[in-house]
Amino acid sequence: MNKININALIQILGMAGVIGSLIFVGLEMQQSHRIALSSQQQARTEIFTEIVNSYNESSATSLYGVLSKLQNNQSLSEEEKKMSENYAFQLLWIFENDYIQYQNNLIDENVWEAKLHSIRTMYSYCENRDALNYLLEFMNSKLSELLNVSSNAQCI
Repeated sequence: MNKININALIQILGMAGVIGSLIFVGLEMQQSHRIALSSQQQARTEIFTEIVNSYNESSATSLYGVLSKLQNNQSLSEEEKKMSENYAFQLLWIFENDYIQYQNNLIDENVWEAKLHSIRTMYSYCENRDALNYLLEFMNSKLSELLNVSSNAQCI
């Protein structure tokens, strides 16, 4: 009887060790996932910082000024139209990458909703519509669906 109790105790301790190891591995995986999400967010922030800096270096016009004009439906100069279209292209390429990351659960739901709102807003500006429709022809068709692309879509 004493020998059976020792064997049972050894088995219980072994199972507890295995369960403890699995819990530890699960916690490590969760931490690695959080680190990956943070790294992705940092990379996106760096990209947008580089975009804004490139406009600062190449133009006397600010990106904010152009985006404000778009939002208020004011006419743009040729330089501002070029800046707006290039920014829209960059935003759409980043959005395509974000969509892939979202599909792989590498982007938080709140971040994804903000990204979707941002690209839908950019798509709603009449000045950018043709350029974005052109680029969308070469991208995943799901992106067009997400942007509610249609010939009747309202633009600002």
